[in-house]
Amino acid sequence: MKSTQQFHTYIRGVILIGYALLLLKLLLTFNLQNFVAPKMHGYLYFALGVFFLLGAVQIIRGTSGFHTKGQCGCEAHEVPRGVVRPVVVYSLFVLPLVTGFLLPDQLLDGSVAAKRGVKVGNGLFTLTPHEGERSSGKAVEAVHGGEASLDPVGTFPLEKDYEKLKDVIKQKEKIIVRDEQYIQTLSVVDEQLDSSIGKEIQLTGFIYKDEGFSKNEVVISRFTVTCCVADASVYGILSRSEELAALEPDTWVQVSGILDEAEFNGMAMPVIKHPVFKKVEPPENPYVEEFYIKVE
Repeated sequence: MKSTQQFHTYIRGVILIGYALLLLKLLLTFNLQNFVAPKMHGYLYFALGVFFLLGAVQIIRGTSGFHTKGQCGCEAHEVPRGVVRPVVVYSLFVLPLVTGFLLPDQLLDGSVAAKRGVKVGNGLFTLTPHEGERSSGKAVEAVHGGEASLDPVGTFPLEKDYEKLKDVIKQKEKIIVRDEQYIQTLSVVDEQLDSSIGKEIQLTGFIYKDEGFSKNEVVISRFTVTCCVADASVYGILSRSEELAALEPDTWVQVSGILDEAEFNGMAMPVIKHPVFKKVEPPENPYVEEFYIKVE
């Protein structure tokens, strides 16, 4: 009985050390942010230390000759009996661990977006409006009178206060959607769509196509995470361009174009026309953080 209990203690320690090493691997390869939002990393640093500590204690207890009788006769405190039950129980912990080490780290892509839908402003859609449904009804030109261009992202101010960001966007002739305020900026554009029509907008994202899209329609999209990729949502903005539509899905691009308005299911939503773009590598952190407005 003593050797059996020590064996199970040892196995549990090995599993804990295994999960600690998996976290350490993600940290050292800088891939942790592909699975967990940066604001949650502190908890994982703490978990890493706890897993190493508890795993080491369990391994020492399982391999040392010293044994303390800690059983109270309760059935719940007994080690699993037989062979099948322990194998099934430990497999639930070992299989995710093995797959975590063996399978390559992969970003979320358009196949996930197709299942979850894409949010544009305050709307959620999987099919887009077609050209014949509605646009602003006029040829849209940039308010500054020139053509769209790709500018350095840092030229647009970073504003954490949502109300102040509204004022900044209202005053600017060109809107650059920065990763740090991605959802906030798109939300403001959606709220102030009438005053945003004709302005230039620039953003970075991956190409998403839906079966219901017209041949010249794509969505420039980004995944947002609150805690981890399990709760990821997809935000983006519709663009109409033959050149963009010719790109492969999930291609990362930096796009700049003129804002116009389209209607879908009775809701007005922004659309980019006459875009210019270039292919880019996925950013170091491909996901943006979810944004919530505090209601007092």
